[in-house]
Amino acid sequence: MGQPELTEISPNRAVFCLFRSKAGDFGFSLRCSLGGGTFFGLCCLLTGCSTFEEALEMASHGDSTKVDKLVRDIYGGDYERFGLPGWAVASSFGNMMSKEKRDSVSKEDLAKATLITITNNIGSIARMCALNENINRVVFVGNFLRINTISMRLLAYALDYWSKGQLKALFLEHEGYFGAVGALLELLDSA
Repeated sequence: MGQPELTEISPNRAVFCLFRSKAGDFGFSLRCSLGGGTFFGLCCLLTGCSTFEEALEMASHGDSTKVDKLVRDIYGGDYERFGLPGWAVASSFGNMMSKEKRDSVSKEDLAKATLITITNNIGSIARMCALNENINRVVFVGNFLRINTISMRLLAYALDYWSKGQLKALFLEHEGYFGAVGALLELLDSA
């Protein structure tokens, strides 16, 4: 197989990482069970929402920093020894260990924290797969990102930030149809 040129990340129900070489060969890199399905399931449980769109709407009005423990909550600012900025999440849902903080969060805050947690997981997996395959372009596909501008912005920023500008996140306009179109093209090619 030739040198991989891009990684495809599909964060729908679970997260799948595929890569493609310049020669057109494909390979499977990794699978993780925490993806868009996990976000929606946890939001249903934590907030009582009943649709994916409702979960995203709630998340758009929430403040995840009320739920998550940040580096600055522990160290009072940046943790320079390890190069961690104060705004970075140190522990997803870490503030929920305190009853007082649990009592002060809204359903919207919980939805936003859930979205940030899952998106950070997806971003970490994408970065790991790209580094493992020595790839600098990551294409995100799937319906989890269909109307999810929060996750798209976070993924683009996180890949750029944590890779010091070496990784580029790419998103498709009609990402939910990416796999179906690829399957159709393969079918037509073999006919």
